[in-house]
Amino acid sequence: MALNHVSMSLLSVLLYDAVFLLLLLAIVLLLAYTKRAAFAVMKRNFVGYFSNPTGYVFLCIFVFLTSVAAFWPYEFFNSNLATLDQLNYWFPMIMLVFIPAITMSIWAEEKRQGTDELLLTLPASDFDIVIGKYMAAAAIFTASLLFSQLSTFTTLSILTEGSLDIGLIFTTYLGYWFVGLTMIAIGMIASFLTGNLTVGFILGALFNAPLAFASLADAVSPSRRFAEWVQNSGIARPFDDFGRGVISSSSVIYFLLVAAVALYVCMILIGRRHWRGGKDGNQMAWHYVLRALSLVVFTVGAVMFFRTHELGRTDMTEGRVSSLAPATKDLIQNLNDDRPIVIDAFISNEVPELYAQTRYELINLLKEFRAEAAKKNRTIEVNLHDGIDLFSDEATLAAKRFGIEPVTRTFREKGAYTQKQLILGAAFRSGLEKVTVPIFEYGIPVEYELVRSIDTVASGTRKRLGIVKSDANLMGGVTMAGMQMQRIDKHRLIDELAKQYEVEEVDLSAPVSPDMYDALFVVQPSSLGPAEFDRLVTAIQAGVPTAIFEDPRPVGASYITATGDPKQAGGGFMGMGGGGPQPKGDIRRLWDLLEIEVPGTAAAQGLYTPDLAWQQHNPYPALEAANELWLFIDEAIAKQSGESLSDESPITAGLKQVLAIFAGGVRAKANSTLKHTPLLNTGAVSGTLDANSTAQIMNGAATLAQEIQGLNPNMPIAMAIEGGDGAAAEEGSDNETQSNANRGIKVVYIADSDIILPEFLVIRADPKQMELRLQLQNVTFALNAVDWLTGQTDFIDVRSHQMNFASLKMIDARQEQANQQVRKRSREFQKEFDEEIRVAQEKIDTELQALREDVEKLEEEREDGTVPQSVLQEKLIAFQIKQDNQQRVLNVRRKSMENERDQKIATVRREADRDVTEIQNQVKTLAVVLPCIPPLIVGIMVFASRRLREREHISKSRLK
Repeated sequence: MALNHVSMSLLSVLLYDAVFLLLLLAIVLLLAYTKRAAFAVMKRNFVGYFSNPTGYVFLCIFVFLTSVAAFWPYEFFNSNLATLDQLNYWFPMIMLVFIPAITMSIWAEEKRQGTDELLLTLPASDFDIVIGKYMAAAAIFTASLLFSQLSTFTTLSILTEGSLDIGLIFTTYLGYWFVGLTMIAIGMIASFLTGNLTVGFILGALFNAPLAFASLADAVSPSRRFAEWVQNSGIARPFDDFGRGVISSSSVIYFLLVAAVALYVCMILIGRRHWRGGKDGNQMAWHYVLRALSLVVFTVGAVMFFRTHELGRTDMTEGRVSSLAPATKDLIQNLNDDRPIVIDAFISNEVPELYAQTRYELINLLKEFRAEAAKKNRTIEVNLHDGIDLFSDEATLAAKRFGIEPVTRTFREKGAYTQKQLILGAAFRSGLEKVTVPIFEYGIPVEYELVRSIDTVASGTRKRLGIVKSDANLMGGVTMAGMQMQRIDKHRLIDELAKQYEVEEVDLSAPVSPDMYDALFVVQPSSLGPAEFDRLVTAIQAGVPTAIFEDPRPVGASYITATGDPKQAGGGFMGMGGGGPQPKGDIRRLWDLLEIEVPGTAAAQGLYTPDLAWQQHNPYPALEAANELWLFIDEAIAKQSGESLSDESPITAGLKQVLAIFAGGVRAKANSTLKHTPLLNTGAVSGTLDANSTAQIMNGAATLAQEIQGLNPNMPIAMAIEGGDGAAAEEGSDNETQSNANRGIKVVYIADSDIILPEFLVIRADPKQMELRLQLQNVTFALNAVDWLTGQTDFIDVRSHQMNFASLKMIDARQEQANQQVRKRSREFQKEFDEEIRVAQEKIDTELQALREDVEKLEEEREDGTVPQSVLQEKLIAFQIKQDNQQRVLNVRRKSMENERDQKIATVRREADRDVTEIQNQVKTLAVVLPCIPPLIVGIMVFASRRLREREHISKSRLK
C-alpha cells in the first residue's frame, strides 16, 4: 500500500513537471519561430554543455550539494516535517557555486576561442545573442534542477510513504528556478566583462553575493531600518513565499524585473563595440549608465509597490499550511486603521521536535498576517526574531520588555530524559492594550492564539463569563470534603478562558439577569443548594447561555459530589465536627427544563443516580489504564456507526477525538419543543451500566462482560440545546429577573466533568506526556462550547482551521516500533522484578516461620506459667532482630534489583534510539549517494563516446 502511495505521488509530481515543461517548450518554439538566430545560439550552447563530460560533473556536484543540504542537517529529522527548510537556507550558497560555473563560459569562452567575432557577424541582433545565451543557460539550469527535484522528491515520498505535500515541494522548486533565472542573468554580466573563465567564475559569484547574503544584513548593520531594507532587497524575502508553498505576484515580479535589468546590462556590454571607439563614446557610456540606473530605480519602486499591493497570492500546498482561515481574513479586514497593531515574535534557534510544527506554523502564519494586512491596506507590523540565542540581546529584550522568557521542557533523547530551554512566544500591542503569549504550547492552534490576541488588543473589550461556584471550585479555594481541609488550585481551564473573556466567579447568592453575563459556566450543578440551584434554573430559563457539566461519577476530583450521592457537610474547624447530608437541588428540574432524559435509577433520599456509558474502543493500546468506561469519541467509531462528533454543530465540526471518562448518557424527550443537537455519541458497540453493575466492576467483583445487559449504541453524552418561546421567568423569581424577556434557552449539556480535567491541558502543553502521541481535543471542545454560547463563532472557525503537515511516516513507524519494543521489554523487566521480590519475600517468610512458631508456643506456655517471662522476651528480641535483618537484606536486594531493572530499561531505550538513528543515517547516505550515480554514468558514457570519435580518424600507428 505504501509503495502504491509513493508511486502515485511520483506520478503526480511528474504531471506537474510535464505541464511546466510544456509551457517552457511553448516558449522555446515561439523563440525558434520568431528568433531563429537566438534559437540557434541557444541550441549550440545547450548541446555543447551536455556533450562535454565537465557538464555532468557540475550536475553531479549540484545534485550532491542539494541532497546534502536537504537531508544531512540534524534539523531535518528533528523537525519530522517533510519540507525543504534546510535546503532553502543553504540554496543561495549552493547557487553561488553552481550558477557561476554555468555562466562563466557563456561569453568568456567565446572570447578565449575567438568565436565571439563569428557570433557578432551573424545576421542577428544583440538581443538575439543575449537572449539565446540566457535561454541556453536557463535550460541547462532547468535540466539540473529537474534532476535534483526528482531525486529529492523520491526520497521525501519514501520517507512520508507517499503522503508528501506535492504542491509545497513543486512550488519550492519553482522558487529555486526563479532564483536561478535571476542569478544567471547577473552572472552573465561577469562573463561579458572578461575573457578568463576563472575571473568570470569569481566575478559571477561576487556579483550574486549581495543578493544571496542580504538576509544577513542585521548581523553587520547597526541600523535596524537599513538592515531591514537590505534584507528586503535580497532574494531571500521574495523566495520565502515560494519556500512556504505560496505563489505571489510580488515575488514573481521581483525576479522577472531583476533578471530583465541584468539582461539589459548584458546588452549594453555586448553592444558597446558600436560606440566605444567613436568620438561620442564617453557620452554614450554615460547615457547607457543613466539608462541602467533608471531601470534599477524603476525596479526598486515597482518591487516596493507590488509588495504592498499584491495582485494575487495562491497557496499551492495540499495541507493549506500557508493560508489563513476566512474568519481570520475578516478580522484583518475589519481592523481599525487608527489602531495599528505591532506583533513581536521571538523564537529560539533550537526548537525540539515536538515544537517544530508549532514553530513552522507560527512563522508561516505571521508572514501571512503581514501579507494579508498589506493586501487589505491594514497596519499590522510583524517583527519576527527567529533563530535567536537564549542569551542574545533579542532574548533579553523579550524578557525585559514583554515577559517572554526561556521555558524549560523535558524531552527524551537517546534513551534518556533531558531538560531543554526554548523561546517560542509573542507580544501584541495596539495603543495602550498589550497581550503576551509567553509560549505557544504544543497542541494549541497557533492561528487561534494569534487571532484571539489581535482581537483583544484591537477591540480593547471582552465578553463576560460567569463561573458558577459549586463543589468543583474552578476558581480555586478550600473544601472540607472528606472531613479534612483541602486546598484546591484554580483550574487550568480558567486561565485559558481568561485569555479571551472577563472571567468572574458567581456564587448565586442573588439572581442572575440575562444582561449580567454573556454566558455561565457551571460544573456539577446538582451539588448546589436548593436556593442556588433554583436561581441557576431561573437564569437558564430567562435566556442566559450556560455550559453545564454534570458528572454521574467524577473521578478526577474526589471532592465533587456525584449526581446520585448525598452531599455531606463540611468538617468544621480543624476537620472536627460535621453533620449529616446537606440539601441539594433537584437536578431533575433542570432536565425537565431542558427536555432531556438521563438513563438511571432512583436512589435514596429522593436522589437519582444516572447510568454510566461504556464503549469497546481504545485507539491507544499502550494506554493500559484505559477500560470500557473510557469513551474515546473519534472518527474511527464514526466509520462504524455513522455518528460520533457531530458535523451539524460548529462546536464539534472539524474535531477528531475527545475523551470522556465515566460519563453518563442523555437523550431528548419525545415530542420535545426545544432543538437538541447531539455533540458526542458513543459507537456501535456501547451501552449503559447501572450503579450496582458499576460498583461490582470497580470493586473487581465482576467484569464488564458479566454485567452487560445489552447494547445501547449511539448514546449521546453531550448535547447543544436551544429554543424557547420567550415566556417569562418562573413564578416566584425576583422582579428583576421577571422584567427580562426570555431570550430562549441556549445550553450545552455535557454528562461528564472529567472531560475538562486539568490533565488534558497538561497533555497538550507538556511533551513529556506525549510519548503516546495522544490527539485529544477536549480543551478545544470546551472552548468551542463557550464560544458558541457567547456567539463568538469566528473563533471556533479559526480554532478548527487545522493545518495538515506531511510528516516522515517511515521514521515515525520505526520510532513507534521501537517504542512498542521498549514498552514490551519494560513490562517483562517489571514482571521479573515483581516475581523476584515475591520469591525473596516468601523465602524470608519461610525462614521466619519456624521462629514465629517458637514465639507463639512460648507465649502459650507463658500463659500456663511453665516458661519465665525472660525466656519469652529473649525469644521475641531474637525474632525482631532476625526480622529486621531479613528486611534490611530484602531492602538492599530490592534496591539492587530496581537499579538493575532501570539499567535494562535504559539499555533497551538506547538500543531503540540507536536503531532509529541508524535508519536516519542510512537515509542520509542513500539520499546523497544514489542521485549522483546516474549523472556520473552518463558523463562516463559521454566521455567514452568522445574518445572513440576522436580515435576514429587517427591511424593505428600513432595510437601505439
